[in-house]
Amino acid sequence: MFVKGHGPFPSYLHRFNLRTYDNCSCGEKGDPMHYAAKCRFTLSWHFQTPTVSLKLQWLKNILTNNLSKTRLRLLMRFICDENNLIVDDNH
Repeated sequence: MFVKGHGPFPSYLHRFNLRTYDNCSCGEKGDPMHYAAKCRFTLSWHFQTPTVSLKLQWLKNILTNNLSKTRLRLLMRFICDENNLIVDDNH
């Protein structure tokens, strides 16, 4: 879900008119990279932000590293469980 950008992300839900806005509650666009590297609500699960040219390699590394996969699973679980805290649909 994370790699493809599908799932409980405001950017994905907005694309299918399931959310009014594509923003996170912190005000930035709620896409997977936002939650993995920038959002203040997901600090415990942050990864180092990759450069644009290394993003594909960064994703491959995350998916092959067991510790990274565990952190990613925890991040996704948090987003699913606490969706009401991180999704801003009240503009």
